[in-house]
Amino acid sequence: MRKAVAAILALSMIVGLTGCAGKKEETAPAKEQTESSGEAGKKEGESTAAETTKSAGGDQAPVTLTFWHRDGNTTSNPMFDVIIKDFEEKYPWITVEYTGLAADSYMTKYNTAIVTGETPDVCTISNKDLNALVAQDALLDLEESFNQWEEKDQMLPEILDSARFLSGDGKLYMLGYGMTQETSWYNKKWHEEHGIEPAQTIDQLVEYSKKYADKSKGEYYFTLRGGAGSAENLFMFLMSYAGVTSFFQEDGTCNLNNPKIAEGLDVYASLYKDGLVSVDAISNGFKEMVAEFGSGTAQYMMHNSSSVAENEKNLGAENVMVVKPLAGKDGIAVCKAPSFMGAAAFKATKHPEEATLFVEYLASAVGAGYADVTEGRVPVNKGIYEQDWYKENPYYQVYATFAEEGVKFAEFPFWLDGYNEYAKTNITADFQAVLHGEKQAADVCNAWANDLGKMQKEYLSK
Repeated sequence: MRKAVAAILALSMIVGLTGCAGKKEETAPAKEQTESSGEAGKKEGESTAAETTKSAGGDQAPVTLTFWHRDGNTTSNPMFDVIIKDFEEKYPWITVEYTGLAADSYMTKYNTAIVTGETPDVCTISNKDLNALVAQDALLDLEESFNQWEEKDQMLPEILDSARFLSGDGKLYMLGYGMTQETSWYNKKWHEEHGIEPAQTIDQLVEYSKKYADKSKGEYYFTLRGGAGSAENLFMFLMSYAGVTSFFQEDGTCNLNNPKIAEGLDVYASLYKDGLVSVDAISNGFKEMVAEFGSGTAQYMMHNSSSVAENEKNLGAENVMVVKPLAGKDGIAVCKAPSFMGAAAFKATKHPEEATLFVEYLASAVGAGYADVTEGRVPVNKGIYEQDWYKENPYYQVYATFAEEGVKFAEFPFWLDGYNEYAKTNITADFQAVLHGEKQAADVCNAWANDLGKMQKEYLSK
């Protein structure tokens, strides 16, 4: 476990050195970035003639790759249309067939495909799900081809170390294309009109929520996420309130039974109980939370960097900005350690060479650069640092100050078997019960600590 935490926490240090994506219109399509970024997919030692043949297709037999993306949505679907088109122009004998999946069920789709022997050639995954696929012997080992890849030295070593560790066997099955930074978003125009700075502490959030909530008009300061995916915002709030920076102690005991955690849950729940957030907040998932923020129902939202496209589309890029996560009374803001997305090839592919080319292209400065600027992710390929959009990014300087402003990065325990499902079901249901007044904060915090502590101690015993 110590190695897992060290590997992921190393990623948090990168945030101070790298920026995150902003306006899609500030970048050229991937194919237009090639000259400045260097071409992806090129192997060391290839001659110019070989490169020309490969780019032109030569006498290569036509190949069709199937590609599944873990989170098909209105931002990523057109994004991959551009990336795939550029890849197919570079490798004209390869055709890529794209399918965007639902983010909350993509692993079920992958697992079913593995069992039935109907896996795609290439897929995208979150780092937290890597081990589950490797454990099924489902992914292609990329180590040998990676060592021949021209851009291998451009990849942040912390990302590679983490991917090798999380695989469980030390091998490289996944190439990252971007990290996700937890942050808070605020309506810049609204704050300027009211002559206030955005909330940077929990006390300020509560103060503003009380001052600016107008239930009769359906207007609120904060949009609370009480439904699907609420555990991340919830734990960031509770740990910041209590000044607790780790889920577990060395012996596996879970820290969620800390009385300050329960006190923080009462404070968080009071925002709903007292009518300081919308009545719908109890069931808000990502789409509903972003809709409240984007429509002006709420002026402040806790979410990660990947909501940049939706926020800019809804409010206009000039009207939104990011601010560090909320801090508790001691000045500590606890933030979920950055996660990263990446691409992998399934072991059952009949076209391993072409599948690997596409995985490498998705991780290249060209392919990943376009994905990062579009989806709002922190680049993990250093070649992207030279792209104009990155240098001019409006959010970079804010993210770069997080570490020095008291932000502490906590690793959420996705390494535990059953944690993701537990967070999705038990924690969400308990949280909603507290919001409804059906359960006491101390009782649910003790239950979470007991259950997660058992999972952690079982993990440590292996």
